[in-house]
Formats: sequence, C-alpha cells, structure tokens
Amino acid sequence: MRKLVVAEFISLDGVVEAPDQWHFPYLSEEMFSVMWAQNAQTDTMLLGRVTYESFAGAFANAPADDPVAANLNRPEKLVVSSTLTELTWKNSTLLSGDVVEQVTKLKEQPGRDILTTGSITLVRELLRAGLVDELSLLVHPIVVGSGTRLFEDGVRIPLALSHSAVLAAGVTHQVYTKA
Repeated sequence: MRKLVVAEFISLDGVVEAPDQWHFPYLSEEMFSVMWAQNAQTDTMLLGRVTYESFAGAFANAPADDPVAANLNRPEKLVVSSTLTELTWKNSTLLSGDVVEQVTKLKEQPGRDILTTGSITLVRELLRAGLVDELSLLVHPIVVGSGTRLFEDGVRIPLALSHSAVLAAGVTHQVYTKA
C-alpha cells in the first residue's frame, strides 16, 4: 500500500497559511535537502486547487535548469477541485468524485509515496478520514499570530514522533506517523 505524506511549512503557532509571507528568511540548502529527499520518494503529488494554481503559475513554464521546478514538475499531479475544468501543468489530472474514496483507491495502487503540500482544505479532509500516513513538518521559529492553522479545533489525531532534526536556521523537521 502506498503511503500518503503531508509536508508543510508551519509556524510555531500552527499557521500554514501564506508561507510566502514568513517562510523565506529560513530557506536554506539544508531545507532543500530535506524537501528533495522527500520528493525523491514520491511519484505523485495530490494538490488542492489553490496550491495547484500557485505551483502551476510558478513552475509549469520555469526553465528546465531550475532545481525547484525540476523537482515539482517530475511527479504526476492529481488535482482535487470542483471548479477547475482544464489543467495546463504537464502531468496533471483532475481528481473528481468523492475525495476520500478516490484517495483510498489511489493508496491501494502500486507506486511510490503520494505527497500533499499546501492544500489545507484537502489536508484537513484527509486527516479527518484517517488517510494521512505521515506528517512531515518544517516548523519555523516564528509566531505568525493569525492565519489558517493546520489542525482544526475539535479534531483529535493521535500521532507518534518518528524523526526530529534541528536545521541551522532554527527550523525543526518533525516527522509524525499515526500512533
């Protein structure tokens, strides 16, 4: 069975919204190493509409020698959206129907890890359904103060810490699996 991994940039106060406003001062080659190691285990990205549109706008037509674009252009992209009808980023397919049912079937197919990043509405639905096998969090040493948080109020999810490392910039890489 394939593993569904959620990878997020997250602030100390749990905010995942708008990382473009607080993440970049902490970006480093060390962080890229963590991200690319995760990406190397992945053959499929599962994205919500907003993240898909953001990533497609930034990376779909990027130069081939751009290492970020190369890593994001490689995997198949499955996009969860009820409003999109056309996908322009190569290797992208619209995932329609019941998301929980579709992702359950996807996990049963042969292949490598399925990676979801950003896509908070989708991630929350996958967490509620118990479909997330691993949370890979790059926790930034900043309190953002407001914004959408990763975890919803009232939702309890028992987890076990399987890996933790402190990066030079003060970001911690924390990996959790189902308890």
